[in-house]
Amino acid sequence: MGSALSTFNDFMDNTGPSFLTGATDIVNEAVKNNYLLRRFMRGKGPSETIQGGSTIRDSIMLDEKSTFQYYQPNETFAWQNPQTLDQWDLDWRFSVDHMSWTDHEIELNTGGQGRNARHSTYKEIKRSKEQRLWTSLFNGMEDALFRVPNYSEMEDSTGTRPYSLPAFINDQGSTLADAAGTGKIGTWATDKLQDIEPSKLKWQNRVGIYGNSTKELLGGFDELFMALQFQPPPSHQEYFENPTMNARFIAASRLGLKAYIHALRDNQDTFVTASRQDPSYMKPQYAGHDLEYVAELDTIGVYGKQTGDASVAAGTSTESAGSSAFKGPRYYFIDGNYMKFVFHTTRYFYTHPTMKHPNQPFTTVMPVDCWHNFICRSRRRQGLLVPEENYTQTT
Repeated sequence: MGSALSTFNDFMDNTGPSFLTGATDIVNEAVKNNYLLRRFMRGKGPSETIQGGSTIRDSIMLDEKSTFQYYQPNETFAWQNPQTLDQWDLDWRFSVDHMSWTDHEIELNTGGQGRNARHSTYKEIKRSKEQRLWTSLFNGMEDALFRVPNYSEMEDSTGTRPYSLPAFINDQGSTLADAAGTGKIGTWATDKLQDIEPSKLKWQNRVGIYGNSTKELLGGFDELFMALQFQPPPSHQEYFENPTMNARFIAASRLGLKAYIHALRDNQDTFVTASRQDPSYMKPQYAGHDLEYVAELDTIGVYGKQTGDASVAAGTSTESAGSSAFKGPRYYFIDGNYMKFVFHTTRYFYTHPTMKHPNQPFTTVMPVDCWHNFICRSRRRQGLLVPEENYTQTT
């Protein structure tokens, strides 16, 4: 009877995952799933998402420290050599998931079968184990993407969590999640985010505000969209950013998507389908950018009160709960060219060999180890559209 178990263990050790076999494959597979993390992997090759080293490092120029001047002929100059780069250095975050099976599970499902039938059963068991594993793993990564910002978890070298989206895109002072009790989100114990001081104006996300009417909502879209446009100069464009448009999108909750669709219907006199009778908007857009429904935004409690009004209790809430200082849809204007997951070259969804523990001799485990973090290369190109104080949803 032992041969069935040992053969299955060899099968698991020597047969790679059916849909996650390398850097390129995981990107493609993630695109097929309805998770927001696929947006941050789309169009990015291994050279952009895979790197080695003890830490994650990069540089950003937040101020050119201008040396431009006009002059008179024969004027003397005071030459300068400004240092303009801010280098950030981040720690890896480590995650693990696993598949496991018992001796009884394998032996009782394959005992008495012929070779071909037993091999087919192996494949069925393997498929079910992998399906559970990858669902669990990607759900864990997706949940982390919307975690409430917390300095000790995300910024500190002793932390265990990757950065979350609200850590980089929020509507707080200097767009930095602040300490609890001030009405701001999360707990951020120092004036640094991703090893850079957010007091620097160009290391802050943009914030727009909209009012109660559908016209004001669309006006808010217009205002924030224009604030996020950056065009390179007419020459020497290789020194300026010119990112692809298809990496940009707008993330919203169910409440936010419904409000935007209502605004579209409210500002036209006929429906857009060929029959002119279908009122649905299957893929709503703004300026060619998809509005992406993100289920986690329905329940995420990261929105602080929008004013310093002492009559409003400090704390956080979801879009649809709490006082009017908290209520109303938020719209995340995201440029995926500058936000991405980074994975370590030696621990990119690394599948370890099967193993047993002496205290559990009848259970076999196959861990999957992943070293990564979620980073932002430009906060200035990210935006958040928020409702004004005392917002009331119109119908």
